[in-house]
This record gives sequence, structure tokens and C-alpha cells, in this order.
Amino acid sequence: MLFRSLEAAQRAARLVKFTIDPLPGVHDVRRALDPGAPQVQDKGNLLKEFYVKRGAPQTCRDADLVLEDEFVIGGQEHAYLETQGTVAEPWYDGSWVLHSTTQCPFYIRGRVARFLGLPLSQVRVQQTVTGGGFGGKEDYPDEPAMCAVALAKATGRPVSLILPRSQDMQMSTKRHAMVIRHKLYASLSGRVRGVELQVLVDAGAYAGLSTVVAERANISSVGPYDIEHVSVLTQVIYTNNLFGGPYRGFGAPQVAAAHEAQMDRLARVVGLDPFEVRRLNGVSAKHPEFTSGETLTQAHLYGRMLDELEEKSGWKRELAAIAAAREVDPGACEGIGLATIVYGVNLHSGGQRLDRGGAYVLLQADGTVNVAVGVTEMGQGALAAMRTICAAALGIDEARVQITETDTALVPDSGPTVASRATVTGGNAVVDAVRQLNGRLLPLAAEKLGLAGTDGVVCRDGVFTHPSTAATATFAEVVALLYGRRQNPGALGWFMSPERVYDPATGQGSAYAFYTFGGHVVRVRVDRATGQVTVREVTAAHDVGKVIHGLSAEGQVQGGVVQGLGWALTEELKLDAGRLKNPGFTDYLIPSSMDIPEKINIVFLEEPEPQGPFGAKGLGEPSFISVGAATLNAVSHALGRDVSVLPLTPERVAGLARPRPEEPA
Repeated sequence: MLFRSLEAAQRAARLVKFTIDPLPGVHDVRRALDPGAPQVQDKGNLLKEFYVKRGAPQTCRDADLVLEDEFVIGGQEHAYLETQGTVAEPWYDGSWVLHSTTQCPFYIRGRVARFLGLPLSQVRVQQTVTGGGFGGKEDYPDEPAMCAVALAKATGRPVSLILPRSQDMQMSTKRHAMVIRHKLYASLSGRVRGVELQVLVDAGAYAGLSTVVAERANISSVGPYDIEHVSVLTQVIYTNNLFGGPYRGFGAPQVAAAHEAQMDRLARVVGLDPFEVRRLNGVSAKHPEFTSGETLTQAHLYGRMLDELEEKSGWKRELAAIAAAREVDPGACEGIGLATIVYGVNLHSGGQRLDRGGAYVLLQADGTVNVAVGVTEMGQGALAAMRTICAAALGIDEARVQITETDTALVPDSGPTVASRATVTGGNAVVDAVRQLNGRLLPLAAEKLGLAGTDGVVCRDGVFTHPSTAATATFAEVVALLYGRRQNPGALGWFMSPERVYDPATGQGSAYAFYTFGGHVVRVRVDRATGQVTVREVTAAHDVGKVIHGLSAEGQVQGGVVQGLGWALTEELKLDAGRLKNPGFTDYLIPSSMDIPEKINIVFLEEPEPQGPFGAKGLGEPSFISVGAATLNAVSHALGRDVSVLPLTPERVAGLARPRPEEPA
């Protein structure tokens, strides 16, 4: 039967009667590996393990201090503007064109082609304007795309399949919930001798990209610290909970909550300021080794980032004001928290086969430029950055450059737009294409200027010049000459990250091509009676290499802060035997304009990264990662007790604010 509307199909579906014989499920990731636990998959509930093995942590067990805790970190809904959706069109020649709200159109092309038994050349995917992805439109869009294709194949007609919000939230991937068991060994001076961690990653009932997320969580779980003895066991575990998948930060925010809470606790126990304990243990020019044993070439930037963050946040002033307020009113409940991270700004070594990108740059006869890139725009400003990079490399005004939304028929497979790699991957590909074009333009410009060679010929503001002559030639004139000589006006640029060697058995080697540092300071007020947390001020500091597009960079940080605060304070996935009880924005509370802090201070540290276009690094995920950890530390400071859970909903905070039985009221 053919239904011509979604409503008619839904009415018919409600008429279907079925019975269900419930099977036992497992909903606590801590119990999923117990003997006798219900088996989610035939091969058992343990999907995969990852390791970091460095030094001998067992030799640290006689340390002066041992700080141990279990952190329970919740998941998060992506809350993108439009829900998952695809339009599938069968064409007269047997090929297919799909329009999808996605961040990885090449993934969709590959899986739809396999689904239909067609070569890649017969499936074309065009990204539509995408209002946010945050990882939720990486792998999951394949499913609605294949459903739309199946319906189109059955009917012989184009099909538009757009999920209702409640269905989208119930079915699509979520940030992984994790349980992190963290043990830290330190001396009374505050120096960390070693850490031992177990990270339990709740994958839900399907593998998806859980192992890829866990791979990054595993290597990120110690933070930006130079620690001699490290043992990390990361286990990816099946449960009957929601399907886990990629989300901004890719597992790093969850483990950051644990390693940064432990650093704050260490600071308190040994009587050091939280900034000082991080300076004592952080990577630096003298101690540049990361958890994986590799030397960070810009390790000195961590200390510089701490200095900028401390000054911009007014850390010492705020601490003194909070202490003074408590002297006057012991019930005063304000706090301030710090958290820092190090992040690999590209794909992990295990996925480096996908760490590539293409761009096609075409000079039109009138001197305007068309650019097609393989990275996608989701609101993060990637295409604006590509236009800026292209214009700067050609020496022309940005207004002359037009960018095309990603189309798999126009550019080579550029891998996924994830891991904050868009600026580096797409930008380098654009620079490579322009390098080829400049190789054709400069000789023609030199000819127009009456010169024998190209040395010293430059194009600035759309005009070619040379120090030895007053003659000039416009960019449009030189392009016209290129066309007149029938030379190729287009170039395909390509970028791939350098090959890396990494041992997954020990977690040692080159995990990422290069790294960036970031940190947040969050200042909060807590209402002890209601548990309401009000964020007064946030300060963010980020090592960005080089700011390419200033407005986009600021927008990334502001968005990362607000989204991070939502995860930390209000966004709770309420489950009943694995089913989402609040699949809508009435009961799943994302931040509104009323929840934005009074002040968001932003600091960008610019020291060019040699591997980035014009020295740029990625910013999208670092702007989020340490927000939750800093918020947890701020609430701990306000309440005067350790907090080991996220999100810190009002109910949880009110419970934490009540005195324990052994404490005075």
C-alpha cells in the first residue's frame, strides 16, 4: 500500500498490533562484564580494549598521596537545528542523486553504493545547508539515506525522509556515557608520579564508531601532563542503552572531567593553587613528552596558555572575593573552577588512512574564482575560512571567491569532517591548488610587467607588482591572458597528513600529527536550596596557531562554551530500561539565551603551526572539551566537597549541598 503523507503512514502504523516477549537487558556499564550478565551481542559485551602503558605505575603505590575516585559521566543529545533527513532521487540512467543534511557525504555515497550494488560513480551525494552536526551527522545519516533510497527504489519516485524530532532523538547516536575509575599517585610537593585508569565506554547495543571515540578517549585520559608512569585500560562495552556515537570532543570531554577534577583535588590536598599544580605537572619546554611518549614541538605553549588564562579570568582576584564573601556569610555559595586540555587536531593514527582532503579551484575568465572543497560546512565557518585562505593565497579580495557546498561528484573523497580537521585539511588542499595556479599565473604576470623572471612578482589586493618596476597588472588581466593562451584555469589541490607510527598494544608512538592546547575558567553561583547553578563568567584560552577568520573563531568558542555548559548542567538523558523518556526539547533542557553567562572572555594564542595553512590549527572541539570539567571543579569549589558526576542537574546539586549524616548542618 502506498501512503502519500507521513501522517497517513503513521495512522496505519498505529493500527498494527504486536506482542513483545521482553528479554533481560543490561543497563549499567559497570555490570555488563559481570559473569551471568545478559549478552547484548553474540560475541559478548566487550567490544574492544585500548591501552596506554608507560613506565611502571605499580612502583608508585607507596606514594605520599593516593587520590582515587569513580566518575560517572552522562551522555548528550546533539540538538542540531534540523533533524536527520535525506532526499533520494533515482535518475533515468540508473544512477542516484542524494541531498542530505550531513557532515560526511562520502560515507553516505560509499554505503548507499554498497547497499544498491552500484559503483561509486553512480551515486552522487550533495550536502544541503546543515544547521549543526557536532558528530551526530557523521555516521548516522547513512541510515535515513539508505531508508530513503529503499523507498525510492520500491516506488520509482523521489523520496524525502526527514525524521520527527522525537524519533530522531530516540534513534540517533548520543555522546557516550562513561564511567572512569581514576587513581593518582603524587608526592607531598604536588608532583604526580603516576596514574592508573579504567575507562568504561557505554557503546549501547551497536558498535558504530564507538571504538574510534574510545581510541581518542584512551590517549586523552591523562591530560596535558608529563607523567612518568601511566596505565590506562579503556573498554568499549555493549549495553541495552542508547546508541553511542561521535560528539564534539570525541570522548575527550568525559575523561577531562576526571583528570581535571583529580588535579584540583591534588592542589587542595598539598596546599597549592590549581594553576600552580598544573604548571608543576604540565608539559613544557623542559618536559615536552605527551602520554604516548612523543615530544610535543610546541609544549611551551601550555605554560603560556595558563598565564593568559589566569590573567584574563582575574583568577586571584576572584578567589579572594569568594573567600571574603564566605567570611561574612558562611552560607555564601560561589565557586570558580579551572580545566585544561591537549588535543590532537586531526584523526588518530588508527584512522590516518582517512586523513586526506581535496579542493578544486577554478579561475573564471573574468577573474572571479570558484572553489569546491571536500570538507563540509555545518555552521562552524569552514567555508568562510576556505574562502579567506583561497583569497589570501591568490592575493585577491574575498568577494571574488565563491565556495560550493560539498558535492561528491566535484571533489575526491576527503574523509570525514570531524576531529577539528576542516581548516587544516581543506585549507591545505586549497593552498596546494592555488600553488599550482600561481605557477601558471606568475610567468604571465611577469610578461605583462616586462620582466624576464618571476622572482619578486607578487599579487596583493588583486594587483601584480614587482619592486623593480612601476608597471602593474590586475589579477583579472592576467587571468584573461591565461585563457587567451588556452592554459588550464583549474587545479585540484590535495593534502594528506604525514605518516605516523603508533603501537596500539602500548599506546606509544605518534598518535596525532600535531596538537593544540586549551583551557577554561568557569565562575558559578549555586543556590543550595534549589540546586540551581548560575554561570556568572567563563574565560577561554586557546592555542590556535593563526586565526584565519576572526568572527568564526569567536563564534566557535562562544558556541563551545554554551554547549559545554548545557552538557555539564542541564542536559540529562533520562532512560527507562534503555528507552529515552525525554525525546524533545520540552523535557531535554538545552541552554536558552537566558542561560548564557554574563561574560565570555576569549584569548587566542597565535604561534603558527608549520603543518597548518598559514599556520592555523583547528578550534571546533577544543572550544568545548574542558568546559564541563571546569564547571565540575567550580561547583566542587562552591560546595566545598568533591563532585564526581555530570551533568550537575539541580536535583543532583541540591542533594550534594545537603550535609551528610556525619556533618553538622
